[in-house]
Amino acid sequence: MTQPKVSVIVPIYGVEKYIHQCIDSILNQTLEDIEILLIDDGSKDNCPAIIDEYAKQDSRIKAIHQENGGYGKAVNNGLSKAIGEYIAIVEPDDFIEQNMFEVLYDDAKQNDVDVVKGPYYDYSDDDNDKEICVIAKRVSPPKNPFNIFEYPTLLTNHASIWTGLYRRQFIRDNNISVLELNKGRYADQNWRFKTLMLAKNIYWEAQPFYNYRTTNADSSSFKKNNPDDVFEIYGDLDEFFASNGRFDAVLEYLYKEKYNHMTWNMERVDEKYTKYCLDRMHKVFITFDKNRVLNSSIFSRKEKQKFLSIYSNKYYQNYLFKKFIQWIFSLTNKNKYKVLILFGIEIKLMKLKRTKKDK
Repeated sequence: MTQPKVSVIVPIYGVEKYIHQCIDSILNQTLEDIEILLIDDGSKDNCPAIIDEYAKQDSRIKAIHQENGGYGKAVNNGLSKAIGEYIAIVEPDDFIEQNMFEVLYDDAKQNDVDVVKGPYYDYSDDDNDKEICVIAKRVSPPKNPFNIFEYPTLLTNHASIWTGLYRRQFIRDNNISVLELNKGRYADQNWRFKTLMLAKNIYWEAQPFYNYRTTNADSSSFKKNNPDDVFEIYGDLDEFFASNGRFDAVLEYLYKEKYNHMTWNMERVDEKYTKYCLDRMHKVFITFDKNRVLNSSIFSRKEKQKFLSIYSNKYYQNYLFKKFIQWIFSLTNKNKYKVLILFGIEIKLMKLKRTKKDK
């Protein structure tokens, strides 16, 4: 068997509603010289039967079944079986533009790089609409190949590991895999840091081709009862940074990623976990070089103030006071309505008009 240009790994669990759109978008690629590894992670719905049927219809597809082990184990299973020149990862509730792999593969070959990365579209089922991600507006990497020490800003944005191509030999030589802790939830952070920091060269493709579904209610981002997952993934990255003195040059970007991810996590989970999250964040933040954070240009003034408040274990007192004031009187948007809160009583004032920005 000749080596395909790209091995596409799709870790699958409980996505019967979306799986056809995902697989069809891969099969319809203008770059036909690909292999497609559909990894069934012990899914309890009809996904196992669906991918078996696809494998019968197209010889490029391999349907692989495993006991439920999570996202990380499924991707790593695919990595162990992939034979393509480059590796791609597509999540099963997303879909891709028809020419994605043709363009990214040409980028990789013409520039002889280990990694090709780019932005993506945020896609909503609510109105079948998509909008280019905010990352595209925040970053402006060099137009020519670069390494992460020349442009470390990529370390502080959404991991979006599925927007890229990765030279398979580079992945093997550096023994890079997806973290299997917590069944791989949020393990894309570790993959992102390791691939970008170990790559000799990276190419940024400014055109988005990946449609990231933001409205899948089963996504881990919507879960409210798993406050620990975010905290537990960073031990591996701490060891990774400690393994090479050169990485100290971008240590503040790891600080920023932890800050972003952990404060986001506190807002994501149920309010009953707020104090618990703050206690864990305090234990993490006191390991930071405080002066390095306060002197860093990548932390905003408000972020530095919030960091210091958590660092000094004072944030929760301020949080409770703010909640009390909001309970007495506040205005907020809730369930598509402008809501007045007066001594804990919610009064709907008016239905919000939807703007293009809300889409």
